[in-house]
Amino acid sequence: MFTRVVMLLWLPVFLFLSCGIAQGKEYKQSQALTGLTTAKIFFDVNIGIPDKLVLRLSLIDKTISQLKAAGVKSDVVISFRGKASKFVTNGEWYVEKDEQIAKVKVHKWLEDFSRQGIYMEQCLIAANLFGIDPEDIRTEVEVTQNGYVSMVAYQNRGFAVIPMD
Repeated sequence: MFTRVVMLLWLPVFLFLSCGIAQGKEYKQSQALTGLTTAKIFFDVNIGIPDKLVLRLSLIDKTISQLKAAGVKSDVVISFRGKASKFVTNGEWYVEKDEQIAKVKVHKWLEDFSRQGIYMEQCLIAANLFGIDPEDIRTEVEVTQNGYVSMVAYQNRGFAVIPMD
């Protein structure tokens, strides 16, 4: 019994120490990036859950930043389709009232990606399915006739397709 009590008392100390050691370690992508000078990436963004959409956009930014920090030039396309389409629109009428905060965050990401020179497009088929007037799509995002055709074309041009839900 005494041994169990002592072990239970020391367990938090060991967990704290092991977490501290793991946090201090630096992780790299050395093998994956060896010899890589350029990355061609097609991010397929189609998630319509507000918080997850904002998280996915932040992960796109983090990925691009890490590649840049590793000295890898990125050629990036971010393609919106599905329910994500509602969040790349002007006005408040395409999303619910409780989704407006996320939509503002998405717009900030669009502006940031545009400043970085990242090409973004919106699938017209998806816009039509959700009753979105193509004129309501943000100016940072180009409306393209068919997002699937874009995906096929970019993939055939050597772009890695990264599904974002």
